[in-house]
Amino acid sequence: MDTPFPLINKQAARTIQGKHTEVLVSSYADKILILVSQYGKVGSIIHTSIDQQSLTSSTTASELAATTSSFFLGAGSSVSKKTQLYQVYASHISQMIHHQNPAETRSVVLSLALSVQEPDMERSSSGVQEQEQRAHDRDLFENVIELVNECSMWA
Repeated sequence: MDTPFPLINKQAARTIQGKHTEVLVSSYADKILILVSQYGKVGSIIHTSIDQQSLTSSTTASELAATTSSFFLGAGSSVSKKTQLYQVYASHISQMIHHQNPAETRSVVLSLALSVQEPDMERSSSGVQEQEQRAHDRDLFENVIELVNECSMWA
């Protein structure tokens, strides 16, 4: 694939849950770099790719392809809420790109620096607090995905 130089970049920003949130997408010949930050810094870096062996000629665009993800930087404990959420972001974004363009084979390098609150284990949280936190996380997720889509260069 011949890509022009300089690289193609798209960016967008908006306030999400009271925090300035920026997205920058850069298209490389072999990778798509997506930076998402609410802190103006690079955060955890995750490499994600669609497992090409899981794709068959009968795989439709509506089916989910298998993804593999690995943290390059900033991996927390596997039981950390932030680590688990970041893995969901990485998998979802890779799936979204593949769904929008099934011919896209580049891997995704995703940097996330988001305000995600870890649950307070010392304080027992009520079901209402847990529901509010889930709604907060879901709202952040949906807004970030929408912002990434605004910078789409794979469709």
